[in-house]
Amino acid sequence: MYLVHVHLRAPEGAAFPEAAGEAVRRLARPEEGIEHVVDRLRAPAGPVLGVYVLADGLHQAEARAALACGRALAGIPAFRGWTLAGAEVPLVSAFWE
Repeated sequence: MYLVHVHLRAPEGAAFPEAAGEAVRRLARPEEGIEHVVDRLRAPAGPVLGVYVLADGLHQAEARAALACGRALAGIPAFRGWTLAGAEVPLVSAFWE
């Protein structure tokens, strides 16, 4: 299982939609392997969704998270005008030391 951070860009003045993580998970397709979505994470560049994905590899997990979140941005009215800025598995430096 991979944790993919999906970075979002909000339109000017937009609030983060309530229960966004649950909405993304509900719209995910079974073959995408989306297990759980954590919303309201904050990063210096803006809001982030934490998407837990079952996948055979890192790139597949990132692609699946981006696809599911892109579908949610297009299909959830509260996300109208939001864009997906990126989807990546964060590196944990302590692991490599």
